[in-house]
Amino acid sequence: MKNEFRYIDLGTVSKEMYAALWEYDNVIDLKDPILIKFSTNKTLVSFFQGPYWDKELKEWKNLYTDLTNYFYSPELSDIDKLRYYQKVEINYDADLCYYVESPNVTNFIYFFPDGGRIEEDKNKRILITDLFMDTVKEILAETNIGETKRKGNDIFFKSGGNLKKYLGNLYRPSANNWGYCDISITYDFDFEVANRVRTFDSKVKVKKFEVDDIKDMVGGLWEVDPTIDKDELDLEVVTRVSKKLGLSIKNDSLTGDEMDKLFERGHRRLTEEQWYLYGNNDGFEIRY
Repeated sequence: MKNEFRYIDLGTVSKEMYAALWEYDNVIDLKDPILIKFSTNKTLVSFFQGPYWDKELKEWKNLYTDLTNYFYSPELSDIDKLRYYQKVEINYDADLCYYVESPNVTNFIYFFPDGGRIEEDKNKRILITDLFMDTVKEILAETNIGETKRKGNDIFFKSGGNLKKYLGNLYRPSANNWGYCDISITYDFDFEVANRVRTFDSKVKVKKFEVDDIKDMVGGLWEVDPTIDKDELDLEVVTRVSKKLGLSIKNDSLTGDEMDKLFERGHRRLTEEQWYLYGNNDGFEIRY
């Protein structure tokens, strides 16, 4: 294994690429550690939930959540929506999770060798995720944002007397005995779109904070300091994480073959109704 990781800054990506990147390891063979950075090229709502790992039964449990009314309701017809695939080790107390993405939200996904075992290697996945989160907190402490507070898988900044979430994360086992972690940093939060989704009349139980207006609990860093340069802060995260991991950065790009395979998978996620409406993953190759 080389003493480096591939760093791929994709800038803003299409819906197809966005949907596929979360399961890069189900489409592309993992050979070297890889850190991928990307944002969406437009505001959209991404839905995901499960399968999740049942600690007692020691098995993945699939949740098939019917999103028909979200995708076909006239009330939400002007909002771009998609559903992506993600196995998680965190069992949310909801049928559905969602994230409001935009060019002003940065996503980092990191794949690394860790043995790939569900429970035995979970601690390493947690430690790597903590390293990313602590690095962001460390950097922001040196800005006008100041000290931020972590609660579970989220980090919050202070604004107007409120604590507001600006960062979330997930970790999971990956293909070929590797591990996965991600973090998403919000610079500007579209609370109007989020409020419309969270207040939509549906039988599906959506994960949400117990507040009347989501802008009282979630926000973007520019709310406190609009002078923060997104690209500079993102690069500082990458630089410091590489030093803490003891790995050098190999600036790279996706190959043509990787691009083709990812776009094909993303297109299927967006167009096959059994998947995006009902969460039926039959017919999709999953390698772990």
